[in-house]
Amino acid sequence: MIRYNNILCVSYNEIVPSIYSFDAFRKAIERGKINRVRRASFESPALIEVASLPEKILSKLREKYGENFDKAAETDSLEGFYKLSQEALEFYRNWKTTEDLRLSDKLIEEYTVNASVLIALRKYYNYRFTYIKSRGGSTSGLWKNVSAIVSCLRNKVQHSLPENPRRLKQKLEEFETKGYAALVSGKISNSNKALLTERAKEWLLSRWTDQVNKVASIEQLYDEYLTKAMTMNGWKLISSPKTIYNFIYDEKIVADWWAYRYGELKSKEKFSYQHKTKLPGMRDSLWYSDGTKLNYYYQYLDKAGKRQVGTLQVYEVMDAYSEVLLGFCISDKEDFKAQYQAYKMALQTSGYKPYQITFDNQGGHKKLESSDFLNKLAHLAIHTQPYNGKSKTIESAFNRFQSQYLKKDWYFTGQNITARKAESKANMEYILANKENLPTKDEIIKRYTERRTEWNNAMTSTGKTRMENYLSSSNPQTVKLSIMDMVELFAVTRLREVTCTAAGISFREQNIRYDYMVVDGEGMPDLDWLERNIGKSFVVKFDPDDMEQVFLYDHASDGSLRLAAIAKTKTVIHRGKQEQDEWEAAFIKKVELANKAKRIERKERMEALQKEFGTSNEDYGMVSPALAGIESNRTAKKKGAAKAKELVPVSIGAVSKAESNAVEDEDFDPLEVIAKM
Repeated sequence: MIRYNNILCVSYNEIVPSIYSFDAFRKAIERGKINRVRRASFESPALIEVASLPEKILSKLREKYGENFDKAAETDSLEGFYKLSQEALEFYRNWKTTEDLRLSDKLIEEYTVNASVLIALRKYYNYRFTYIKSRGGSTSGLWKNVSAIVSCLRNKVQHSLPENPRRLKQKLEEFETKGYAALVSGKISNSNKALLTERAKEWLLSRWTDQVNKVASIEQLYDEYLTKAMTMNGWKLISSPKTIYNFIYDEKIVADWWAYRYGELKSKEKFSYQHKTKLPGMRDSLWYSDGTKLNYYYQYLDKAGKRQVGTLQVYEVMDAYSEVLLGFCISDKEDFKAQYQAYKMALQTSGYKPYQITFDNQGGHKKLESSDFLNKLAHLAIHTQPYNGKSKTIESAFNRFQSQYLKKDWYFTGQNITARKAESKANMEYILANKENLPTKDEIIKRYTERRTEWNNAMTSTGKTRMENYLSSSNPQTVKLSIMDMVELFAVTRLREVTCTAAGISFREQNIRYDYMVVDGEGMPDLDWLERNIGKSFVVKFDPDDMEQVFLYDHASDGSLRLAAIAKTKTVIHRGKQEQDEWEAAFIKKVELANKAKRIERKERMEALQKEFGTSNEDYGMVSPALAGIESNRTAKKKGAAKAKELVPVSIGAVSKAESNAVEDEDFDPLEVIAKM
C-alpha cells in the first residue's frame, strides 16, 4: 500500500490477478465500482483507492497484510484529510478573556491540533458515509470505527480529544455549533469570585482620583474602604491593604488615574504612544529651532544706576542631521525679531534653504507665520505639538551643550529647574560674592559664540566634527540660497521712494546719510543706467545689517514691484590731491573719460538725427558750440562753419567765472563780458 495525493492506494499488481481477476477488475473500473486514482504507464502501475474496494477484496487484503490492516488503512485515510488549520491557530493566538488573559503557547498548540483533527474527522466521516450509502452499504457501525481511527491517530498528531465514541461525537457537535471557542476550557477564565465587587472597585478608583479631598496613601484608602464596606451590601471585609494595592496598581487600571495623581502631561508622557523616529540622513533636511534661557548670569545697571544680576534669552536654529548650531540670537526676550535674526544667520551659514523647519507654536512664531516668512524660508514649516518635549530633538542637544560646554564658565546658571543633580545647579554663594566680576552683556555674547564654535567643532562618533559632517553632506532637494532670496526674506522697504540724480541714490536712515550708485562689472559707475534713470523714483529695499548695497524697484504695469537694479555704496574719493591714493587718481581719470565719451556719444547721436531731418545748426548757416573741455574751434571748422574764422574764440569757462564773481542784485550781461575779451 502506498499513499498518492493523500489517498491510501494499492497497486494493480497487488490485487490482479492474485485477489481480483482481470475481467472482474476491468468491469468494476468501467462501471465505476472502484476508484482508479492513477492510470498505468510504462514506468508505474495503476493505483486503486483502498476505501473504494468491495468488502470481499478488502477481506483478502486483510489476510495478506494481517489483522492490523483495517486500523492501518483507516488511520492513513483519516490522516490524509488532516491538515493543521492556520485559521484555528490565529484564533487561539488572539483569544483572550474579558480580563485580557491570553492562552499559553502550550494551550494554543493543543487547541489548534484538536480543532484540525475535528475538521478532518468531519470531512472523513462525510466522505465514508457518502461512499457507503452510494453502494447500498450499512453505516450503523461507521462512527464506532471512525472514533477508533481518531484514537489511533493520537500517536501521530498528539491530539487530546476524548477516546470514548459518545463523548467524541458530542465534542464534534459542540465544535460545529460553537466553533473554535468550544475547545477552550472554562477554567482559564477568572471564574473565582473577586474579593472586590465591581461597585467597590469603582468607589476605590473614585476616591483615589479625588483631587480635593485627597487620599494620601493606600493604607488610608484601605481604612476608608473597611468603614464603607460595613455599610454596603455584598462588600467583603478584606484583610490586607495588599488587595487594594493590587487593584489600584493593576496595569489595566493605572492609566485611568495617573493624570489625577501626577498631572495630565505626566500621564500623556507615560501612556501616550511614542513614535520611533529616525533622524535625517543628510544636511538641511530638517532644521529645529527653539528659544530658551541663556544659562549665563551677567551684570547690568538698572535705571537707578544700581548693579543687578540678570539672565538673557537665546534663540537657536540647529541642523538635525549634524547637530550643528547654524544660527542664534541673544536678546532680553524671545520675540519675532530674535527668531528673525537667528534664521537669517542660519541661512547665511548654510547657503541653502532647508527642506523643513520645525518650531513650537509659542511667542513670535505666530507673527512669523502670519507674515508668510516661514513658508518662504523652507519647503515645509511645521510646528511641534505643544507640551511634547520629546518631539524636539533640539532640546536634547541643547541640554548636552549646556552640561558639556556652558557649564565650564563660573557664571553658569545651572540647567533647567527639573535638573536634579547637584552638578547641574549654580553655586549661588560664589556668584553673589563676585557680582561685580560678572561679565557684561557684550562679554556674554562673545563667550557664548566661542562655546558654540567649540560645540560645532567637537569630534563625533563618525570620526569627524559636527561641522565637518555638515559640510561634507549634500541634499539634492534643497535650494541654493540666492541674493534675491535674502532680499525677499530679510530686506526692509523704505516707506518713501528715492529719486535718482546725477549723484546716484541718496537717502537718510536712522539719521545717517547713505549714498549709492549702480556699477558695472568692473566696479565703475554704470553711466548708461544713470543716464536712463536720472529723475526716476525708486522703491528702496535694504538689509539693516548690511548697508553695503540696496535694491531698487520700480512699479510694473500690474501694480507689483519689479527689481530695477542693485546699487552699491558710492565710492568716496579725496578732493585734495595730497590725500589721494594712486587708485583714486586713476578712478577719477577713468570716470572723467567715461563722462566725456558719453557727452560725445549723445552729441553725435543727436547731430546725426538733426542732419537726417535738416534741423542742425549748420543747415541754418549757424555753428554748433564745441563740447567744453572736449572739442576746440577747429572741430567747428571741420564741420563746415565758414564764419568760424571771423569769430573771436571765447571760453564758456570765462563766462561762467564772471557770472560767479558778479555781485548779488547787480545786472549781469554775458555779452559785456565777451566784448571785453
